[in-house]
Amino acid sequence: MGNKERAGKQPLEDRALKAAAQFMGQELLPFLGIEGTMKRIAPTEQVHMEIRDLMEDFNFEMEDGTWKHLEFESDSITKEDLRRFRAYEAVLSYQYKVEVSTYVVCSFRVSAIRCELKEGLNTYRVQAVRMKAHDADPVIAECEKKQEEGRLCREDLIKLLLVPLMGGGMSQPERIQKCLNMVKKEKESLGQEDTARMQAVLYAFAMKFLTTEELMEVKEGIKMTILGEMIRQDGIEEGIKEGIKEGMERGIQALVESCQELGVPSGEIIIKLIEKFTLTKEEAEERYRKYGNSSDTL
Repeated sequence: MGNKERAGKQPLEDRALKAAAQFMGQELLPFLGIEGTMKRIAPTEQVHMEIRDLMEDFNFEMEDGTWKHLEFESDSITKEDLRRFRAYEAVLSYQYKVEVSTYVVCSFRVSAIRCELKEGLNTYRVQAVRMKAHDADPVIAECEKKQEEGRLCREDLIKLLLVPLMGGGMSQPERIQKCLNMVKKEKESLGQEDTARMQAVLYAFAMKFLTTEELMEVKEGIKMTILGEMIRQDGIEEGIKEGIKEGMERGIQALVESCQELGVPSGEIIIKLIEKFTLTKEEAEERYRKYGNSSDTL
């Protein structure tokens, strides 16, 4: 997704989209003009010989046995992107013994679309799906009208999720805020799990497309979502963990320094650290070296 290497920690927006794959699959492919009937969600993470993770955006197994591989791009498609997509296809085809076709879903911001890569004797191709041709403004207006009259269908909801990728005159913060509001109103019919998945997709697009100033405009809307509450709770738990860790480190430092001032031998200090802070011998020795008098040796 974007011109990023899929190595190490998986980008936030990729993880959010994966969480929504099950919800989006049946309706997403027809909306994008991709033929065939989806059978199931297929694996999106492979490991090749160099022990380097390859992480695709969406993979769908079709009823005819082929796989459709989707990538979302917010900037131009480069040669490096095509090389990366080709590597994905090669590993997927080899590992699962399947025929793979790649579709690149391009946002309205993509200006240069490269669909073909010629190297050596081979020509590699992907199918670009341009979202710029879709106007977000009438999509939002239609969904708002439908919601006033009743409930939105799944096809409407898929359109809402893709609104940030579309063209149109409405600003991105306003689009995302309106979509969040409409998804929230569908909570009863969607259920908490699917509501959180949809909010995760919109949150991912907000993080991807909005500037810091624009994010502030939709911050309150995100805070009021199920996802916002989950993020808040994760932050609280992480803060507690960091606080405990920081407090323990200060305690270790104080013990080492006070023991040295009293002339306690290094071996006894190590034992005290192990007993009081449940450290391994190696951890206790490392803390002693870190906080102790540099002239003292173990």
